[in-house]
Amino acid sequence: MEAGYGVSRPQWLPAGASARRLFVAEVRAHPGRVAGAALACALTAAATGACVLLLVRAGSGDLPEGSVAAAQARDARDLLSLLLSLLLMCAVLVIGTTTSLWTGQRLGQFAVLRALGVTAGRLRRLVAGDVARLSVVAAAVGAVGTAPLARLGHRLLRERALFPAGVPAPSAGQMWAVAAAVCAGTGAVAVLAALAGVLAAGRVRPATLLKDAGAAVASTRSRGRLVTGLAMVLGLCLPLLCVMAFLDLPVTIRAAVAPGLALMLIPTLAVLAPWLVPPLVRPVAAVLRVDRRVGRIAAAGLRAAPARTTAMAVPVLLAVGTAACLLGTGATMGEAVRAQTEQALRADAVVTAEPGHRLPAEPAALPGATVAAPVATEVVPPPTPYDDGPAPVAAWGADGRALARTVDLDERAGRMPALREGTFAAGATQADAHHWRTGQQVRLTLADGRHRTLTLAVIYRRDLAFPQFVLPRGTALAHTEAPHADKVLIRGAYQQWPRHAGQRVAARADHLDGLRPRAPADDLAARLIVSVVAGYTLLAAANSCALAQRDRRAQRAHLRAIGLGKGQLARCVLYECAGAVVVGAALAAATAVVCLVPFAAALGAGVLPTLDLPWTLGILGAAVVAVTVPSVVTAHPFSAVREQFARRTT
Repeated sequence: MEAGYGVSRPQWLPAGASARRLFVAEVRAHPGRVAGAALACALTAAATGACVLLLVRAGSGDLPEGSVAAAQARDARDLLSLLLSLLLMCAVLVIGTTTSLWTGQRLGQFAVLRALGVTAGRLRRLVAGDVARLSVVAAAVGAVGTAPLARLGHRLLRERALFPAGVPAPSAGQMWAVAAAVCAGTGAVAVLAALAGVLAAGRVRPATLLKDAGAAVASTRSRGRLVTGLAMVLGLCLPLLCVMAFLDLPVTIRAAVAPGLALMLIPTLAVLAPWLVPPLVRPVAAVLRVDRRVGRIAAAGLRAAPARTTAMAVPVLLAVGTAACLLGTGATMGEAVRAQTEQALRADAVVTAEPGHRLPAEPAALPGATVAAPVATEVVPPPTPYDDGPAPVAAWGADGRALARTVDLDERAGRMPALREGTFAAGATQADAHHWRTGQQVRLTLADGRHRTLTLAVIYRRDLAFPQFVLPRGTALAHTEAPHADKVLIRGAYQQWPRHAGQRVAARADHLDGLRPRAPADDLAARLIVSVVAGYTLLAAANSCALAQRDRRAQRAHLRAIGLGKGQLARCVLYECAGAVVVGAALAAATAVVCLVPFAAALGAGVLPTLDLPWTLGILGAAVVAVTVPSVVTAHPFSAVREQFARRTT
């Protein structure tokens, strides 16, 4: 006998086959409940498997050290490692959320099983087994797309010269091994992510059956959440904002602070959303009331259940806010670089190398023109209070007179033609960070690792679009292994420049039109981060919106019974979705203003930042679809009154 219930333990419950039948029955009866978790597992398996295959391929080639192909392979591995870690992090969050929602919808079933004598431990094992079955099956389906997705990723990287050519694809055995590992790994990640739901299932009591399943969603406000949100504002967001806006820091540090502020501010707003959403709902509700009948009902629904509105608005904030801030940071920086390049470039033509090629360090002279071919090199600056282990930064080795005729670096102190052996020029960012003055001797580490003490001769302002150090040409050639020109700047008659394979000669206007300030790897990494975060966030949003509509079956049935038409009910659902999206977009816009306006002002690009509008609007459109479609499909607004009442009881 089971203690406390007076019934015998059913003999069919311990059997594994019966547990599988329960799982199959759940999937057949309520496919919508498992769709979100299954889709998250399938997408995670496909994307993770593709990343692993590309990592295996990037590391399999025997590439010469120091070659362009080796650098491309290293960039590919760094990018894929970042994407893989981001995929796993987002997968844990989203799979955990979707499985917890699935478990919460099954509390009535668990209460029945507990009443029949199932122990808490047996119920937890049952739920964990269901999650494992669902995740492994979904991962197996997703693994089918691993190879095609890997080929697509390889083509994408090759188009951006971020993957070496000629590297063989993984063998069939490696593909099967990766697919098996991905399925097992996805199952393990899903079970670990669903641990909170598994433990919650064991705490269910038979008294749960007495609760009203159609009760309104409880408020998510709590004193602990408010204290946590305010602590995040005071301890994380405000210090970063002050650092970016008010401290006299190098531009590179401010550029790093801007996305960091966004990544702190967006979760902070998500934590404080239960207090921020209701005031924002009021103007939205006022607009909705223009439709006197349906709009009033939708406005009442938004205001009466702020927790539900918050659950629909927060994913929009996360997706759109991340896209606007991360991509807006790069776009604002790129626009500042473009403006600085346009102001500085005096050359009539620019010669650049095609991907996989390099320009000679000693180009041929061109009669009737000034030719400057700055040598690409590196310099390790001395430590600063902000950076005690500085990394190498890009530098040029150039003849000062030729460089001054082709590029105006806007000297703040000294003149570029005065650059000669034993001296160097530094950008204002480095000079201000180290408190250098012209005439001061500085010990620098050059590209070959040797140290040289040079005298600072020139400090220039335009170091955002150009390297932060300029060395004498002879010094750069002597300390750079396999030297090559970064670009060739021609002032004068450039039409006679010899055209060689792997070189692109562009007039000044054409060069500025085709300028891509951001490195391809950085640009692709930012877009991949936004895509992954937005994809998983909107998947969770779709699942949450579907759940919210399932919990409102009784309300919809009564609205239909009192005379609300099918079209009016559909319009009511759309109004509520539109209101939630507007609130989330407003929070995202506030985040972009707080992060990007001080950043643009710090760069000297004005008070209006530059946004990546195509991507930002695309993410916003995807958010509208992710919120609206599941809500309308789950609400069944075009069903008859009898069907609405019948659905209310299922």
